[in-house]
Parts: sequence; C-alpha cells; structure tokens
Amino acid sequence: MKQLWRDGPMYTDDPAFRITTDSVLLSHFAGGSIFGRCMDLGCGGGLLCVLLHETCPEASFTAVDIREEAARMCRENFAANNIRGGVLCADVRSYRELGRPGEYDLVVCNPPYYPNGPKSPDPARAAARSGSLSPAQFSGAASYFLRRGGELCVVHRPEYLTDIFAAMRLADIEPKRLQLVCHKADSAPSLALISGRRGGKPGLAALPMLVLCEPDGSPSETVRAIYHMRKQ
Repeated sequence: MKQLWRDGPMYTDDPAFRITTDSVLLSHFAGGSIFGRCMDLGCGGGLLCVLLHETCPEASFTAVDIREEAARMCRENFAANNIRGGVLCADVRSYRELGRPGEYDLVVCNPPYYPNGPKSPDPARAAARSGSLSPAQFSGAASYFLRRGGELCVVHRPEYLTDIFAAMRLADIEPKRLQLVCHKADSAPSLALISGRRGGKPGLAALPMLVLCEPDGSPSETVRAIYHMRKQ
C-alpha cells in the first residue's frame, strides 16, 4: 500500500488495471458534484472511490466488480481510508439484483475499451476485460441506481461517443457535459469525459479541451494540479 501523494489517501493497485490517467481524470471531472451516495460500476481496486472520497469525505460509496480479487483489494482500500459503504463482487449487468432503484446521487464508470479486441495473455487482465460493459449496459445500470436528477460520469474513447449518447438517452439519462482530452494541444482527442443527468432536459455543454502535456512533453499545469504534483 502506498500514499498517492503527500498527505493524500493510501492505495493498493489492482494488478489487472493499475492507476491510469483515465480514472484520475474521471475522478476530477466528477468531483465537482455534490453527492451523498456514489456507486462505481466496475471498480477494480476502488481508485475512483478513494479519489472521490477526498472531495466528499462524508459520502457513502458502493463499489461493484465481477472479479473477487478486485473486490478484495477494493475492501482493503476502503478500510485504509475509512470510506463508508461497501464492496460487492457481482456482475453489473445483473444490476437489478444488486440494490433498490433510485438510491444514488452519482454513478461513475471507467469501463475497459476492448470489447472486441484481442485477448490479453495476462489472466487477470483477460478476466477484467471479459466483464467489459457496453454503453447500453452501463447506462441501463446507472439509470436504475440513480435518483431523478442524479448524475452519471463516464470516461471512454471519442469514437464511441455516438453510441454512448444514444444509449444514455434511451436510458433516460440526458448528456449534459462533455470534455475531450488530448495529449498535446495539436493532438487529436484520445479520451472523452461525459456526464449525464437522469431525467435531465436537453442541452450539452462542451467544456474546454483538457491538454495533458506542454509542447516539450512536460505535464500541463492542469495535470500537475489534478495529480497534486505541487504537493510533492
């Protein structure tokens, strides 16, 4: 177990999916929300919950993952950081068996992006990817768990935006915020941060591009702040 930054939370990596830019950026994107109960669909080691707990320490968190090893590590990370809530080892696609509807203010999801890609030679990664959620699946689960007015926040690839927006609307989640992420200012976007509101009115706000690196390859000021580099 290690400290994520000086005076920051403790965390043990999930070996199948280690700490990635995706999860860190998603936690920052979702962290401006005010919420009392949060659910993480496909939690891995629980990094999203650990980071969101830093912004909202009084909130309760429920984390779900199909892999027992991930659920075990997530429980350890919850305990190490005194996070209120629980961890379920279950298939998110059977969401109606996991709790009552409309109980959460925020649902977050960082799904693997390889539903049709080659199978990983690493057994842990292969198992994690076999439980990948499609846009229809994570949108359907989020719609079930969210109260009316609750928020879904997802990180995904830009090429899936059409499918994600369509799936969210079919699940009564209206896309409300979009932020594209690129490596450098002159690079094509490589990630999309998406927020939707259950039962929301139409109207999508496109946020300024989030640039990860300066022209010389050093972290941008935004990334330095998100990663707490100024505290190291």
